[in-house]
Amino acid sequence: MIIQAELKCKQTGCEADPCAVDKVIELPSPRFRQFSRALLADYDFIAENKNAIRHDDDARHCLLILDAEGTDGFLIDPQGHNYARYSAFVPNARSLLTPDMGIDRSYLSSAEPWRDESRDEMLRMTLRVDGKPDYTLVLPADEEYLDAVKAYLDIDVFADAMLCDIRFKVPYIGELIRDMDCPAVEDYNDFAEALEDIWQKDGMLLSYAAVLEAEQPDTLCGACELLRNLDNYQRITEGVYGYGQQRLQETLGLDDDGIAELEGFMDFEKYGQLCLENDGVVITEFGRLRRLEPPFSEQEQGMRMM
Repeated sequence: MIIQAELKCKQTGCEADPCAVDKVIELPSPRFRQFSRALLADYDFIAENKNAIRHDDDARHCLLILDAEGTDGFLIDPQGHNYARYSAFVPNARSLLTPDMGIDRSYLSSAEPWRDESRDEMLRMTLRVDGKPDYTLVLPADEEYLDAVKAYLDIDVFADAMLCDIRFKVPYIGELIRDMDCPAVEDYNDFAEALEDIWQKDGMLLSYAAVLEAEQPDTLCGACELLRNLDNYQRITEGVYGYGQQRLQETLGLDDDGIAELEGFMDFEKYGQLCLENDGVVITEFGRLRRLEPPFSEQEQGMRMM
């Protein structure tokens, strides 16, 4: 038998208050779980029902919040606030209801939207709207899901919500994104979709990190444009010797056997160093980077190699 319970360490006693349930409210299971994890957030179902709580000296009057798909619940006394100022978890609370107790199921209609979980999560953020529970938005997402989120938060556009706690799946990518223009949810979604395209490709994330460090875009849109044009960049994983061999192959159209025949006759190290300078290669924390068109200028090289 499994029982949900709150166990406290070394309790010396238990002084329980008599509680009277003035109203029972059912929440969709996802929203109940969200509420249980953030009891001190403001909620519409508390704000709209706090005045239904009576006051007398015989008992503490409360709201009983139930999981629509479960048996457990919370007793809450908001004390005039919009959050659960006082609360108690009640396992199997549904079994305590008497036949005469009505249940307010009006909050079941706006179920929390669920995204397509088959997509990789590139970034997530918290959307904050007055009178609504905080909502965690996971990107990239399709239009149907984004519209469902707006309906759930009762907003016409995402600009009506505050964006908080934005977290990238790849932290070092997030640290390289600089944007002082307060990007919109749609901008973040475009970026997440572009990032998803390179997620499974070997070395592409490191290449993109090198591009971000070298180009230092001022906006998220600029960072997204660079992401969509990664083919214009080459992150050099070989040493100077190997780069000399690679560039000679490209210039003369030689295969590996042709390069092997030149061993001992060609100073690949010296040629590689010359190519690094002529190709405008810059040094980043993520390796050397070459921009194909146009190459980095001497001024740009100097700024990035300092």
